[in-house]
Amino acid sequence: MAAPSEKCETAVSLYRSTRFGEMMTVGVIMTGGTIAMTYDPHTAAMKNSEPVVMDFVRSLRVDDLKLEFLDLMHRDSVTMKEQDHQIIADAIVEMGERVDAILVTHGTERLARSAEYVSKTSNLPHMPIVFTGAMIPITVKGSDAPQNVTEALFALRFLPHGVFVVFHNRVLPVPGAVKDRDRLTFALMRREEKLEVSHER
Repeated sequence: MAAPSEKCETAVSLYRSTRFGEMMTVGVIMTGGTIAMTYDPHTAAMKNSEPVVMDFVRSLRVDDLKLEFLDLMHRDSVTMKEQDHQIIADAIVEMGERVDAILVTHGTERLARSAEYVSKTSNLPHMPIVFTGAMIPITVKGSDAPQNVTEALFALRFLPHGVFVVFHNRVLPVPGAVKDRDRLTFALMRREEKLEVSHER
């Protein structure tokens, strides 16, 4: 068992080898999805039109983060097409010119497809890019959104260049992350599974 002093040295080494303690600029791109849904009392239905994810992130104490928000679209990802994935990829490339890392909030149905599409973008910025979302809207009590968004922001501190999915205390590589519909979470793709992701424009 490592001595307390050795554990302390390991912790300090980890701290110095990551972005902890440094001011970091994070771009937050919001695309809609369950995470951003709110209740409309006029129609008695859930809608996706308010920047509730931005409101939540702004409520966090993140002293070493400078945040830039882009309310890109308000889409149910079930209805997303390939051109929507391209719009997201283009927004990431453009925002990557002025930030250190990017968080994308997204509907869970096509989150893995969007992330994989982005990972194949030829001029992808050299930085960590994390996709996350939620199974329950952020405005609903018991939502998993606060956990997922907070963990995603934290993960951006230590992840290398590349595209990842952060969901329910997991950091998953892309390609490789898939939605587990039985357990309502995201997990690593099994060998027999394959996402069909085109990247033709």
